[in-house]
Amino acid sequence: MGLLKRVRSGPRRARPVGNSLERGRDDGRRDRRRNIAVKAGIFLLLTALTLAAFPRGEVFDYTVQVGEVWKRELLVAPFDFALFKSPDSLEAERRQVRFTTPPYFREIPDAQARMMANRDTVTRQLEHLFGAYEASLFNKSRGRLDEARRDSARYAELRRTARLKLTPEQWQRLVEDYAARIPGLASATREPPPGQRLDERLLRDAWEFSTQLVNMGVLDIPRDSIYTETLIARNEKARTERTIDKDEVYGLNEVYATVQEYFGSQYEEPELVNVTSAFVRAIFVPSLEYLRGETLRAWRAAESQISPTRGKVAEGEEIVRRGQQITPEIRQQLVSLERALLQRSGSRLHWRRDIGQLLLALATFAIFFLYLMMVRRPLFDDNRKVLLMALLFAGIIGLYAVGIRMTPVAVYAVPVAMVSVLLTVIFDSRVGLFGTLTLALLGGLLLGYDFEFTFATLFGGALGVFSVRDIKNRGQFFASAAVVFAGYLLIKGATWLFLGHSLAVFGTDLLQVAVNAFLLIMAYPLLWIFERSFDVTTDLTLLELSDTNRPLLKELSLRAPGTFNHSLQVANLAEAAAASIGANALLTRVGALYHDIGKMLKPEYFVENQRPGLNPHDQLKPRMSALIIASHVKEGLEMGRQYRLPRRVLDFIPMHHGTTRIEYFYRKALDEQEAGDSSIQETEFRYPGPRPNAKETGILMLSDGVEAASRSLSDPTHKRLESLIDMIVKARIEDGQLDDTELTFRDLTKIKETFLSLLLGIYHIRVKYPGQEDEKKKPEAPKQAAVRQPAAEAPAGPPLAEQAAVEAVRQQGRVGVPEKSVPASSAAPEEASGPLSGNGAPDLEAAAGEEGPPPGAA
Repeated sequence: MGLLKRVRSGPRRARPVGNSLERGRDDGRRDRRRNIAVKAGIFLLLTALTLAAFPRGEVFDYTVQVGEVWKRELLVAPFDFALFKSPDSLEAERRQVRFTTPPYFREIPDAQARMMANRDTVTRQLEHLFGAYEASLFNKSRGRLDEARRDSARYAELRRTARLKLTPEQWQRLVEDYAARIPGLASATREPPPGQRLDERLLRDAWEFSTQLVNMGVLDIPRDSIYTETLIARNEKARTERTIDKDEVYGLNEVYATVQEYFGSQYEEPELVNVTSAFVRAIFVPSLEYLRGETLRAWRAAESQISPTRGKVAEGEEIVRRGQQITPEIRQQLVSLERALLQRSGSRLHWRRDIGQLLLALATFAIFFLYLMMVRRPLFDDNRKVLLMALLFAGIIGLYAVGIRMTPVAVYAVPVAMVSVLLTVIFDSRVGLFGTLTLALLGGLLLGYDFEFTFATLFGGALGVFSVRDIKNRGQFFASAAVVFAGYLLIKGATWLFLGHSLAVFGTDLLQVAVNAFLLIMAYPLLWIFERSFDVTTDLTLLELSDTNRPLLKELSLRAPGTFNHSLQVANLAEAAAASIGANALLTRVGALYHDIGKMLKPEYFVENQRPGLNPHDQLKPRMSALIIASHVKEGLEMGRQYRLPRRVLDFIPMHHGTTRIEYFYRKALDEQEAGDSSIQETEFRYPGPRPNAKETGILMLSDGVEAASRSLSDPTHKRLESLIDMIVKARIEDGQLDDTELTFRDLTKIKETFLSLLLGIYHIRVKYPGQEDEKKKPEAPKQAAVRQPAAEAPAGPPLAEQAAVEAVRQQGRVGVPEKSVPASSAAPEEASGPLSGNGAPDLEAAAGEEGPPPGAA
């Protein structure tokens, strides 16, 4: 029990009572079990994928390359084993079978009869075709155009389906010769040409030449596709086989070439040579038909006689020494030894190897997942982010499996550095570094404990992580590719010098590394896909959102210029404060730029956008005014979603006020409350929240209040600004607004120092130009007179607010300028001392004036 008490994280809590409470507890447990099941499933799937990536069979066949150095101890043959031939050697012997085993052909005894049938078919088709052409010309000459068109169409169809394939010009040559021999046609304007018709003469020449060739023997395949010097001709009718010399027969391609050559010497016109060649193609039938199936069976029978071994290795014979370079002979001995071990041990060796691979894969992934669970718990609890990491890991493992099985091994081309960069840009450098370590270890395990690959991948990936740790533009991806290549080059070069690898292996690995570095450029489009698919926000997206020319910020600057200027000032303060404590300065700045976008819908209700004149709040009840002021949070969220702002940026809109009270209108409602009225509900005058839940949102809340309050001081000296900053930070702490932000007192001290430094720079002393001193002295007389005037006529201005704020900070009491001393509709809340807060300090909401009514409010 003592050990269990030590392991238990805290005291045992009381069991809640009640049906609803029980259901709530069960739902929480169910959610936790579901989350654990999802993560366990991801973990096991990655492990199973890794096991599938391990090479099966002879591991040395994948992990040992010629030219590498043997890094293990002296290896001696434990027993006699046969030396297997290499795959290249076996393939060469199989190819040799094709050069020594003659192919089979079948004699076609009726080849000449088939040729005669083809000749008769061509003759018959030509007669029909010429008849249609003749009818077309005859009907056309007689003016029967419809019949002529039908005959012309029939002629075109017969020409298309004819066995004889000619060009339109060649067909025209034949039909014109035919038409010239028919008297009475309009086309026959001269005496018919003497001699035989052109088509009959060319067909006769083609027949005579084809008959001579077929008697000599013609193959139905090209002769140069036969590797052997002889071939076997099988007579199926007589059931006999005879061997024929390859030089005694023609190939089909040679027949057509011979036709062109022979008739080229017979005819003067090249066009007639081509037509005669077409006639030969239309009627010719080879006399020897290739028997592919019989030939393949003969090759397989010959290949089965090839021995897979060539000698043996005797027991005790040295195979390879430590530090010795791997030669093709040594590599084949290693592969043969492993194959002999597998044959001797049977399934036992497979089981031992599989269990070892499983344990190694589990241990490797446990490093990464334990890091997430123990150090980066928010990431570990987010199943979407865990799934994103798992997908990146799975892609690399799949590429490992492909690269290991390629010849030569191409694992250095696997873009591990791309995943390192993606993890860094999406999450941070620590996740990127641990992810790189995990993938480097997996690659080394898949290659059989290859430390060189592990170290090179870890070093190159780590440089890639550091190169994009503070990414500011897309060009850094190109620079990162160069840095990764340099990292791999350093480790591979050092290994080559230290171990003495061959230059061929070194050059091949460098080529693969170059491919690896080039693929890193693909990280940017993949980053865009992951951002949209998994709702993640990277620094590149934040940089794009920080552009003040984006449509949403541009619209804010046009519709609410005062709010836009206020957002810029708050962004500068918040960014500097976040950088001073190590928070995400870029995220803080972007959140500050968009935190008040909801004000652009009703800009006239907010003091920074109001000009002197009619105040809309004069006509409204305090509840309605508070509702309008608070509505900019909800409206800002709706606009942000409409413009597809990331969730991390949207969080700044409701959290920059948290659940603070709209103090000015709350106090005003209390002052205007009359007897018999319903009680004032404080919740009606609070922002909906939620409170800030991170350092960045907490910093924005403080920056927002400090920037607005500082504008109420007409003479912002060092002491006054420091007191104002302390007052605002203290009020936010006492109100519990910063309880969920993880901001420490040391962080708050640095934040206050940063605020003070920047505000002093903004409100620096300016040079007074001639004439300004006199202008400053002129209001003295009226000011003194104003003191003697009735309180209702006393002018209001910044000095009153300044005196009230400083006096209240100094005395820490309920001291302020009487409300009646400030005329109604004349002082802004930041220019007049509003109601005091509960702790005696001036009302911060009124002092800030950010959400208060514009000038003219009571």
